[in-house]
Amino acid sequence: MTYFLDANIVSYLLKGNKEIFSKLSDLASNDHIISIPNIVYYEIKRGLLASGSTNKLNRFVSFAKALGIVELKTSTLDIAAQIYSDLKNAGTLIEDDDIFIGASALENNAILVTNNERHLGRIKDLKYEVWS
Repeated sequence: MTYFLDANIVSYLLKGNKEIFSKLSDLASNDHIISIPNIVYYEIKRGLLASGSTNKLNRFVSFAKALGIVELKTSTLDIAAQIYSDLKNAGTLIEDDDIFIGASALENNAILVTNNERHLGRIKDLKYEVWS
């Protein structure tokens, strides 16, 4: 199975959350694929650059490269556009970043690990796990 990490999960890891680290270690030891969508890479890197957290930034870049960063393709953008349309028409629109992350997980048949069920739970057919 493939798992994608949302920005809030990566942020907890960078802060040293042992519970999240343990869950990821369990996934990795059971041969699951764990990756980061490139939008999550952007969200984390921009925050670390803006705060001047050089040490965390270096750890994050190494971590992200070791896991693998999943790029958005045109087909991912097509899925994202449909998600946007569905949510807008339902009056439940969420941020574009979350739409791109959800679309990437859908396209790659990945389970999204997040703590943002409030927004990401609105995306039809998205498989996700909430790690609090």
